[in-house]
Amino acid sequence: IDSAVETSGSYEKYVTFNNIRYSHIIDPRSGYPATGIVSVSVFAKQTEIADALATGVFVLGVEVGLNLINQLKGIECIIVDDKGKIFTSKGIDIKKYE
Repeated sequence: IDSAVETSGSYEKYVTFNNIRYSHIIDPRSGYPATGIVSVSVFAKQTEIADALATGVFVLGVEVGLNLINQLKGIECIIVDDKGKIFTSKGIDIKKYE
């Protein structure tokens, strides 16, 4: 089966200033670093789609990002927020892997 996974994250490239962690991924709506998420992994058939969606979901945030992914057929994602909580799209049952 042809498939791809792409991850966007701030776990490697970030800066901490005044106890606030700033990502290298910029939210184009504000011009400031995206906040609230540490990692987004997107699973899709095409790597280009997975890559674009991973960065987009990172910027959109957990709720809006999952809403977008859940509307796309054949695409799933795992999100880790800045508190370490894991969120998954509807097609992923993470409990069966724990």
